This record gives sequence, structure tokens and C-alpha cells, in this order.
Amino acid sequence: MARAQNVKITPVGARTGEFCGTDRALIFEDPTGVRLLYDPGLTITSATDARLGDVHVILISHAHGDHLGAARLNQDPNSPNASCGFGAQGPPTVASPNTMSAEIAAAKNSAVIAGGPLVTFIGVKIAAQLGAPSTPGCPQAGLGNELVVPRSSPCTAGLGIGAKRTIRNSSASEGVQVAVVSAEHTNELAASLLSDPERTNLAANGLSAYVGLANGFVVTFTNGLKVYLSGDTGLTSDMSTIVNGLYGATLAVLNIGDIFTTGPEEAAFAVLNMIRPIAVIPSHANELATTGGVVNAGSRTARFIDLISPGGPPFNDARDRFLPKRRIPVYVPLSGVTMQFDGNSRCLAGCR
Repeated sequence: MARAQNVKITPVGARTGEFCGTDRALIFEDPTGVRLLYDPGLTITSATDARLGDVHVILISHAHGDHLGAARLNQDPNSPNASCGFGAQGPPTVASPNTMSAEIAAAKNSAVIAGGPLVTFIGVKIAAQLGAPSTPGCPQAGLGNELVVPRSSPCTAGLGIGAKRTIRNSSASEGVQVAVVSAEHTNELAASLLSDPERTNLAANGLSAYVGLANGFVVTFTNGLKVYLSGDTGLTSDMSTIVNGLYGATLAVLNIGDIFTTGPEEAAFAVLNMIRPIAVIPSHANELATTGGVVNAGSRTARFIDLISPGGPPFNDARDRFLPKRRIPVYVPLSGVTMQFDGNSRCLAGCR
């Protein structure tokens, strides 16, 4: 049975109050106090960014720099003139050779959860950040592979598709379950994150370093809320059989950017026919999605909302015939605006 306490979800983006082109990072806070950072990306100013607070766990979906954190944000996100676009109009950044994931883990004594080859790489970067010989693996206990936080030092936790871990606050009797699910996406490291001779050898052949399978997550919080974090992905039948059928995710954080991931029509199809959540948060839009906190007309974000949200317009093109007339609320992730969800995926505060 869902409890009364709420899960807090706070986007950490390029400009406060907006949904910007490079925004990926979300902070989840369980009622027990466990705090998880999902895909730090390119919108965090430093490991001491005041918006982060405690970070007990970092969840990494894959190795691309806009998720792993190949650079740090080089602007004040609170400035009204802060850049919010994408591509050439995107926010300024400064390279982070050890990755923002490793910098944050080293500063916050975080556990990093990712696929096995990728998490080993992050462990090397954490050690380099700290000047240590290596980064230890995270402990695990019992059938739930339980990890107790807060920790006194960072650690890495490789987790394969179909596997799970439980993160429990030392003062609580139950924890947050993190399960890994598949994502259909490439998974290479940027050359800037490699050392020679690998950097030079791979670049000479037009290749990048492959670090295993990309993935998504289903996170089950102690109030009963079950959140699907898609990572970068195309359509996959696992959305129906695993994300919905096995885990029963009720809130989906889903990429809608097209070109490299599902576009708005494909994401809408997945939501309505496969994942079937109670509510949705769009992600990875790769556009200036809002102005003044209002969704821009003609944007991918607007198209996605129109297709699935209550009160949207009638379906009006050939692709729309595949979408049932079931409406699901869409909550836009405005940076710095904390949303609160109960165990039934109802948004009780901060949602627009």
C-alpha cells in the first residue's frame, strides 16, 4: 500500500525555471532521505554546485558525455541571461577530464551504479580525482543486495540488465530498489575522456571506446512510487513486458529528442501502448523547450504533450491513428522546481 510521504524530484538544468536543450540531470529524494542523482550531464557547475546537496547514489544510463558529464556548466543557472538552447546556442561548458560523475562521487562519497564496464571506467576516474590507487566496489548484503548510506567514501556498483540493488538510509528500516532495464542505444566514451595511446589509436580509425550495454532503470521508492528512467533509447518490447509487465512503473521519465532516441510520436506510442504509466516527465528534448517556464509552441515537447496529455487537441495526422485516445498528464521538468509525487504517481506540488 502506498504511504503518505512524497518523493521529491528536482531537475538540475542549464537555466533556473526552464526546460533547456542539454538538461538531463534529476535528483530524487526518497521519504527516508536517500538521494539519487540521475545522469549528471552537462548542466552542473561543479561537484560543489549548491543545487546538489547530498548525493548518496549516482545512476548512469550510458557513457555519452551529455549523460556521464564530459563537461561542467560554465554559467550561472540563476542568471536571466543564461543560455538555454541546444547545439551552437547551447550553454557554455568547461571540460571535465575525470567526468562530472566521478567529480561528484569523489566530493559527495557517492555510490555509482552503472553497467559493469562503464562503472569500472568511472572508478578509475574517481581514483584519479582523489589521488587514490583505486575505487572500492560497493558492499551488498542479503537477497536485496542492500547498500547502506550515507557512506564515508565513494564506491562503484556494477549492475547488469535484469539485476537490482537496494539503497537504504542507515536510519531507515527499508530502502529504495534500483533495477536495471534494457535501452536500445550506442554506448561509447568521448575521446576527450581517454588517455593515450587509446585516444590517438581510436581517433585515427574514426572509432570511440565501447563500454558495454546502455541501460535504463526502474526505481521503486519506499512510498510505493515506481519510476522508469529510460536513458537514451529507441522503442523496445521490454517497455511492455519488463517495465510495465514485471515492474509496473507508474511514472515514466522518457526521452523525446528524436534523431538519436525516440521522437515525440514514438515516445507517445510507447507511453500509451507499452509503458502505460500514470504520469510522464519528458527528458532529453534537445531544444529550447520553454520560455518563462511555458512550453514553446511548435516544439517537440509541445507535440509530445499534445499527443498524450489531458485536454490535448484531436489526433490530426496519419501517425496518430496508432495512438489510443487515452490521456496521461505530462509534467515538464523545469530546472530548480521541485515536484512531489505520492505513491500513486499523483503530483501534489511543483508540477506544471
